[in-house]
Amino acid sequence: MSTLNQETLSILEDSVDRFLRNEYTFDDRKRNLKENQGQSSDLWRTFADMGWLSIPFPEEHGGLGGDITDTLCVMRGFGRGLVTEPYLSAIIAARLLTLAEFNDERAELLGGILRGERQVVFANEEPGSRGNPLAVALKAEAEADGTGFRLSGDKVAVMHSLTSSYILVSARSGGDYTDESGLELFLVAMNAPGLEVTSRPMIDGHQGAKIAFSGVFVSKAQRLAETGDAGSLILQAHSESLLMLAAEAVGIMEILVKKTVAYTCTRKQFGVALAEFQVLQHRMAEMYIETTSIANLLTQTAIHWANSDVSQQVILASKLKARLGPAARYVGQQAIQLHGGIGMTDELDIGHYFKRLVSIELQQGNAEWHRKLLWRKMTA
Repeated sequence: MSTLNQETLSILEDSVDRFLRNEYTFDDRKRNLKENQGQSSDLWRTFADMGWLSIPFPEEHGGLGGDITDTLCVMRGFGRGLVTEPYLSAIIAARLLTLAEFNDERAELLGGILRGERQVVFANEEPGSRGNPLAVALKAEAEADGTGFRLSGDKVAVMHSLTSSYILVSARSGGDYTDESGLELFLVAMNAPGLEVTSRPMIDGHQGAKIAFSGVFVSKAQRLAETGDAGSLILQAHSESLLMLAAEAVGIMEILVKKTVAYTCTRKQFGVALAEFQVLQHRMAEMYIETTSIANLLTQTAIHWANSDVSQQVILASKLKARLGPAARYVGQQAIQLHGGIGMTDELDIGHYFKRLVSIELQQGNAEWHRKLLWRKMTA
């Protein structure tokens, strides 16, 4: 499952737990979202100093030599703490840099990311993609003189782009709308002429963005793969995103179960603690079962991950997301209902956990979309 030894993973997990106990509170989260686009520069440097940004990267590039499954303990902790910093975005973008054609300029950029000095995000979602990573309509039209391409189209729901200096953008130079062939990846500066960023609030309090490309010029040197061959990279990035999102969701579900049990043990009705009512005990037991089930599925998925190729990882990730969606909704809804009206207030963290769960369920394709994908794979 992991390429890092158990001692290193335990150290990483302990460092996340200490961070959440001592340096990150619910008030910190709310302040980050309100004032800093969800990110504190001081905390981001802490992420780099702790080695969390270096986990799934080769040692020759300044990483710890792990793989994407080694980030799951961090994401699980960040779920419990409702951490808003762009950890997932940074990891996936940096992974694409290492998986694609590598050169000195990209090595320097990767080093800046791992040191917490630079930020890059991956923009793939479009207005009509509905979670399909291959549904790319943004056009990459070759220049007549062969010097590069012009990008035209929109990307949506791009998280953390407002604090990033570069964006990795998918575009289509050939093939049909959902073909794996004909896809490109370009590294584009956020201040490139013809690029317009419009901030959009998301349901979980984060700021997403619509990024419009109006004839943005990119040179051949900015292309991360051979002409039309970026489809497998995009699929891998999508699958790894799903794996990390699932880990975050498990952390959220675990804390919702814990907080709901604690609340019903102290909250009384007619002089009796809510936890004494059998019907409520059954609902909390179901919350625990759903959470444990997803946690076990995440573990099994991670075990099989390293020995699977990209096409198999796509299936593993879709199975996980298809099962995660309804389980996360059930746990979140029960937590809100068992807390009563107070669970919907912004002052209590329960509602924030629920909103983040809903956002995760919708990101990268919802459960229905992944079930349809699995059906198509089975009947192909």
